[in-house]
Amino acid sequence: MIDDAIRDLRSGKPVLIFDSAKREGETDIVIASQHITSEKIRFMRKNGGGLICTTLRESEARVLGLPFIEDFYRDNLKIEKRAMDTSDMKYDKNSSFSVTINHRKTFTGISDNDRSLTASAFAELLGEISSGKTDGAVGRFVENFRIPGHISLIIAREGYFRRRRGHTELGTYLSEAAGLIPSVTLVEMLDDNGLSLNREKAMRFASENSLTFIDGESIIQRWNNDQSDGHRSVRHTSSGTSALLEGIQEVGR
Repeated sequence: MIDDAIRDLRSGKPVLIFDSAKREGETDIVIASQHITSEKIRFMRKNGGGLICTTLRESEARVLGLPFIEDFYRDNLKIEKRAMDTSDMKYDKNSSFSVTINHRKTFTGISDNDRSLTASAFAELLGEISSGKTDGAVGRFVENFRIPGHISLIIAREGYFRRRRGHTELGTYLSEAAGLIPSVTLVEMLDDNGLSLNREKAMRFASENSLTFIDGESIIQRWNNDQSDGHRSVRHTSSGTSALLEGIQEVGR
């Protein structure tokens, strides 16, 4: 099943990832950011219903100087620090949210065309950084993007599942394992009853739309068995054997 998810990510197809019944118990629609188009944003908007976000690794976030927003708020908001206390979160200890961005060529930033431009262009910048082109990266970011905007950036914690097991880490690691730019754009699937779409309904949606549905635990198990330990990407050949994929260089480790 994980080979199917990797294959689909590479081809630009959406993949449905269920984190865990012991965590959020939610399914996200996940697409490799480098393959995002306005049609795929529309698919996510209509069939997800949650917040459309784009991921990046903590190493690239450091290069760009992008913070976890909870750290930024804790250091800079002039209100009682208890407002930033996350100890009462029901499913985790920390948020993955960073800043929000728009590409400078967008209009309002919220249309399908605008959001696809922002996500895909940001992925292109991440690809340059992860390939070692870090000089001038901040300047390229400032030249092409403005803060705030309509795409929420979320940062996969360094060390992946040693520190956090959210959709941010699950999707980002899977894109890295696929040999893609280490970034996905994702959205939570919501139900018409006011709740998150449950696992059974999400699986039915996947079956009806010929999409791969995968549990987070399968991704974490793959990471546990990954020779590269998530620091470099792994390519699956058509025979199912694994080989290290050269060319994806992690920055900042």
